Amino acid sequence: MTRKIIGCGIIRHELDYITRGKDVDIVYLDPALHTDTDKLERALINAIDSTQERDVPLIIGTRCHPDIEKLAAGRGAKLAQSQNCIEMFLGDKLGHLNSEGFNFYMTAGWLENWRNIFTGAMKWDAVDARQNFGLYDRIIVLDTGLIPLDEEKIIEFYDYTQVPVEIMQVDLDIFREIVSKACEGVL
Repeated sequence: MTRKIIGCGIIRHELDYITRGKDVDIVYLDPALHTDTDKLERALINAIDSTQERDVPLIIGTRCHPDIEKLAAGRGAKLAQSQNCIEMFLGDKLGHLNSEGFNFYMTAGWLENWRNIFTGAMKWDAVDARQNFGLYDRIIVLDTGLIPLDEEKIIEFYDYTQVPVEIMQVDLDIFREIVSKACEGVL
């Protein structure tokens, strides 16, 4: 029997990769939804209700919506135990990296969707971006190696934010463990 999983579109490549060959159907939420909590809540409710399953795994951060834990519990969904998609890849390493400076983190999915998120959903122009990103020491793009990072998009994002962009190689071990726990009985 095919089981459902609900995931954030930001982590589509990684979730598709670790579930490859499994009997699952993944429903992806639009990556820009976390910029509007009302839209995200409606999308989560619709996605959970449409699965018509109990304990459907939600592969989305516990901090991506202020009431996500209550919402998931109230609808019988099982939420991944990670604050956000960055923590899903870095785990405890996140604290160490944060001690080295004030960082903004992105996955390859963030890099693919930055225009939809920042200029589309948030309506930020270059001035807004520089005001909001200007407090960061650097932007770290997590590279799992699953898809090539587009150098042009990296340069465009740098031009937009004026904050240095660094690439950090990461593996999928922490992500796989978090997803496996949330998908117990599904994967």
